[in-house]
Amino acid sequence: MAKKQFQPPELWDRLFAPSSCLAMISTIDNKRRMNIGSYGTCTRVCHDPVHIAFTTGMGKDTTNNVVETGEFVVNLPSFTEDLIGKVQVAGIVFDPGVSEFDQAGLTPSPSRIVRVPAILECSRNFECRVEWTHKWAGRLMVVGRVVAASVDEGCVDENGMVIWDKVKPAHYCGASYDNMFVPAYAARAFENPYKGPIPVFTGVDRSAAEKRARTSRSGPGD
Repeated sequence: MAKKQFQPPELWDRLFAPSSCLAMISTIDNKRRMNIGSYGTCTRVCHDPVHIAFTTGMGKDTTNNVVETGEFVVNLPSFTEDLIGKVQVAGIVFDPGVSEFDQAGLTPSPSRIVRVPAILECSRNFECRVEWTHKWAGRLMVVGRVVAASVDEGCVDENGMVIWDKVKPAHYCGASYDNMFVPAYAARAFENPYKGPIPVFTGVDRSAAEKRARTSRSGPGD
């Protein structure tokens, strides 16, 4: 099993790519009982400071645990038959107190900051503290601020950029597709075709300033 290497804050956004991923969210309750839920709604919603959001059904263990403890860990599985199978098992709504770590055969890994364990088998892990929640359409929207992030050794380059064929991120096709998933690691860089004048932004939005600096190399923003 790969050894985890913790990444500094300036590399967290590079690590959470693509910015919407299939994820397993690990939580604990106030009795420190562990839980995992599988989500296709997880996305990075702010890159500096890094925040991650997901939505979860009301009454679920994940929902209750997040509200109770204010902490969770986002774990990004690879597109392999073994791990996708574990994602499916962790997505079953078991009775409260049943550990999906045990049911799916996953290994808890100690986190650096939060009390919630990460999932060792997932190559990328993001420890989060709840920033805010909002009830919406029978679900709970959860936004968490990343306070620590780790990655398996050998899965990022010297600049902290994800090595795609090592992490093999996946997406869930949606409820209508039931058990269908797609790989999301055929990455390709594209030249920006815009050759006109560069607009000057004078506001305080740091992300806009960064996009100016990237000029022709810039891609879609937040």
